[in-house]
Amino acid sequence: MLLPKRWVLNPNKLIVVKLSSLAVTKPAGLIDRGKIKTIVSDLMNLETSGYQVVLVCSGAVNAGKKCIENFSKLEMSSLQASSAVGQPFIIQEFSRELKKYKKNVAQVLLTHEDFKHRKRSLNIRSSLFQLLHNHILPIVNENDTVSFDEIAFGDNDQLSALICELMNAKLLCMLTGADGLYDRSPDEEGAKKFKKVLFDQEFTEIDLAKKSLTGRGGMLTKLEAVRKLTPLGIDVYIASYDFEQPITRAILDKEGTWFEGQNKKLTAKKSWILTRTKSGASLQIDLGAKQALLKNSSLLPVGVKSVRGKFLRGDCIAIKYQNETIAFGITEYSSLEVEKIKKLKSSDLNTAIKNPHSKVIIHKNNLILKKKLT
Repeated sequence: MLLPKRWVLNPNKLIVVKLSSLAVTKPAGLIDRGKIKTIVSDLMNLETSGYQVVLVCSGAVNAGKKCIENFSKLEMSSLQASSAVGQPFIIQEFSRELKKYKKNVAQVLLTHEDFKHRKRSLNIRSSLFQLLHNHILPIVNENDTVSFDEIAFGDNDQLSALICELMNAKLLCMLTGADGLYDRSPDEEGAKKFKKVLFDQEFTEIDLAKKSLTGRGGMLTKLEAVRKLTPLGIDVYIASYDFEQPITRAILDKEGTWFEGQNKKLTAKKSWILTRTKSGASLQIDLGAKQALLKNSSLLPVGVKSVRGKFLRGDCIAIKYQNETIAFGITEYSSLEVEKIKKLKSSDLNTAIKNPHSKVIIHKNNLILKKKLT
């Protein structure tokens, strides 16, 4: 099996493959054995070609929802219980298929909190490499049973981006219902598919509102993962799961959309902050704060207008001016605390919270400007 020239020079590449819910389950909630069989066959072909694969797999909630009485996507406990039931179903089916190739499977359940701490991140990395060394397929998913808003990824697209950065992977392949990125819904007449997208290309002209029917993501969250990885020099492919050899088909760039990573790499700290930025977590700032950040200053409470999403101290969040992201950084305060101290002068923080531990919300040493990612 021939691979593109850019891969032939070093066949021992690490690939992260992210599967959407309907890549492994049926809309009604049953495991789709046919699709899993196809994916496993393709994975084994890639392994024969010298590739190692870490799988990030959605679908646990959809696979388990039939076992939960009065299941509701709006109730956290219902989602958590469904995931707890459905995850073993998915693992069992992959294990059954992989036995045909005398290969074992490992379940790895993670939360966003696991990636905030260096020691825990390194333990995850070591475990995954040990599994790969022993020819075991790691199947990674969010640990929904213990997750809550502040520590949840929100969707597995962000988890797959974190795994790529952590493992120093060279490629992320995302298999979904749509065969790539279109300028509108693929079902609409005249919809145009993008075959190749440069790493710094914006998507302002594209309708991205539609979400997944069974999962928590959609094209918007996939492009968020793309924006995190391409500045790191990591290529991303988005393609349909509904073909024979869907992964090989995608990375050969015959179909789907290829998002090209930039040639240069970011520093380790910039990579850390960018990939760990929480989906949906951001601060809206005023013009004065924006001008200060562009002059390499810290973000002060007085310049924050509003808070979006939930986050904890130490989380990486986006900084926006008029809804446009201009920077990313590690916050010194939780979302609840920022709500209390926003618009205040640093000298007045003790009037809003007890014992403020910092005069800034994001220190300049823990902040990266978006324009400096290229």
